[in-house]
Amino acid sequence: MMVTETERVLIRELESSDTPALSKILGDPSVMEFSSKGALTEVDTAKFIEGCRSSYKEQGYGQWALIEKQSGALIGFCGLSNATVDGVEVVEVAYRLAQVQWGKGLASEAARKVLEYGFAKCNIESIVGIVSLRHVASIRVLEKIGFQSFYETQYGGWDVRVYRLNKHNLKIL
Repeated sequence: MMVTETERVLIRELESSDTPALSKILGDPSVMEFSSKGALTEVDTAKFIEGCRSSYKEQGYGQWALIEKQSGALIGFCGLSNATVDGVEVVEVAYRLAQVQWGKGLASEAARKVLEYGFAKCNIESIVGIVSLRHVASIRVLEKIGFQSFYETQYGGWDVRVYRLNKHNLKIL
């Protein structure tokens, strides 16, 4: 099911048939370098997709497939997930792109649209971005889409920045 789209990317629900293509992306150690789970196997990827599909039904959101309009290829995911940071339940924006898609502005484009969707369609009041202190590219993505203030903490065994954006602070860029 289609969720939304950007100029270059369709954003739709993940399907079990996406497992092989997404597994190639999430199995890449470079893509998963800053993930607390590390590179995923195809079985792990299938479980991830099952979890996303459950989240769609229970929450109305989850991590969604990113489909490049030009080629029709699955190039990663971007979406919203529930997380617990310092004992507080939050909704976070997250994204992973195939390495060949890095540096094209696609993560920012998709994440901005996902934020808009979360605030407008899911009526979420506040969304966080959780990023390793060492993940400079992801910090740039978050700041480019409007996240500014952050605090530092531990999350999933990592030293991270936790950015927060409230519904009324979102600027459509």
